[in-house]
Amino acid sequence: MNKYVRGILYFLVLVGLGGEFYFAARVLTRRFNIETTLAKAIADSTQAVTAEEKARLDLLSARAVLASVKNGWSYEWEFLPGGNAGGIQPVAPGRLNVSGLGRNNGLNPVAGAAGAPEVAPTVHVYALTPQNSSVYIGEFVARVDQLQATTCVLEPTWRPRPQELAAWNFANGVRFRREVPPGPRNAFAGLNQTILRSLEKESLTDIHIQQQTQLNADASAGLDKRKKELIGDPDGPAVPDHPEYTVGLVTALRDAEEERNAVQAAVDYLRRALLGASQKRQSLLDSIRQIPPALTRSGNEISAQD
Repeated sequence: MNKYVRGILYFLVLVGLGGEFYFAARVLTRRFNIETTLAKAIADSTQAVTAEEKARLDLLSARAVLASVKNGWSYEWEFLPGGNAGGIQPVAPGRLNVSGLGRNNGLNPVAGAAGAPEVAPTVHVYALTPQNSSVYIGEFVARVDQLQATTCVLEPTWRPRPQELAAWNFANGVRFRREVPPGPRNAFAGLNQTILRSLEKESLTDIHIQQQTQLNADASAGLDKRKKELIGDPDGPAVPDHPEYTVGLVTALRDAEEERNAVQAAVDYLRRALLGASQKRQSLLDSIRQIPPALTRSGNEISAQD
């Protein structure tokens, strides 16, 4: 074999070894990637199994909690808007006319004792909201005489206030329940009692304000009367011997004082004049007593002759 053929063989061997090394490296890289992916898949699968087990336990726990929560709520009926399942129409004073709920749906009266009339069933009403929640409206009683197969009339067991009636909104649907656990019912009853006490206090406060307003008005009228008595009432009727009713007590007292002062001045003048006359008379008497008796007899004789 000549050198040329031998060189070609060596070259082919080297090329083959290079290709073998290249493909071996690719195979090792691919194997490493597969092993890494497999390990990650095994880990993810383990986590998924653990998560599934936890989710299953959470589901069982949630179902138990749901069953515990639903315990004591009895029958439930829910009417969503936009369908023909049922409807509700509020009628004053707080009455609800319901279509789609009646004896065929399980709303039946409770049988009374022997010979006693049926007891009207109780229904708790909730108004649904767009936020997937509900607002408790209150406890109602279905009238037995109007409890039909698919219709009923519900009457509230309390006296709704006008503000409550205005806030009732059944446009988003309604939910009815036959029973409510004691806790929420007691809480609602307590709140209702608080509202009633607040309304009673408000009513008493209004009455007190009215009484105080009337007393204030009476006091103002009395004050005006006393002011008129003091300063007078030109529009008032004239009363004989009582000028203060028209000119006022102050003016009447001033006029009476001026009249009294004038009378006192006149009396004082008369007293002084009387005192002067009395003194003058006494002076004349004293002068007469000082005249001698002879002159007095002569004078008397002359007077007699004349």
